[in-house]
Amino acid sequence: MYDPIVGRTTNQIIQHMILPVASLALISIANYSRYIRASMLEVIHSDYIRTARAKGLLERRILFAHALRNAVLPIVTIIGLDLPFLLAGAVVTEQIFAWPGMGRLFIDSLNRSDFPVLMGILMMISVAVVLFQLLTDIVYTWLDPRIRLT
Repeated sequence: MYDPIVGRTTNQIIQHMILPVASLALISIANYSRYIRASMLEVIHSDYIRTARAKGLLERRILFAHALRNAVLPIVTIIGLDLPFLLAGAVVTEQIFAWPGMGRLFIDSLNRSDFPVLMGILMMISVAVVLFQLLTDIVYTWLDPRIRLT
């Protein structure tokens, strides 16, 4: 389907997004998998995991229902910190792939000394950081009922 605003078909847009999305995703996946591994190794040796195994629960249920639920809390924090900056734009990726976005707009405005645009982008990033931190706290209470919002 042809998009008159962009001047490309949807298929062309998807094809041109493969490399930028893959480069951003691979970096994030590497970090997240390292954090998940460290958290899971710490949680696996806990007393309640040994108790669940002694009760005869399936290993899959122990890993997903008990261990992963507790190990995911640090990951929620990392994702909550990363998302606003992904929304703001990956400056290097947008420059390399010549993809128009917030990062490229920021660099272009910086080169032109367009301070109102720079301040608008920084304000939007800071509002996104606050909103995603609030969302992170809400997800915390959903994942761990011991944590209460006051």
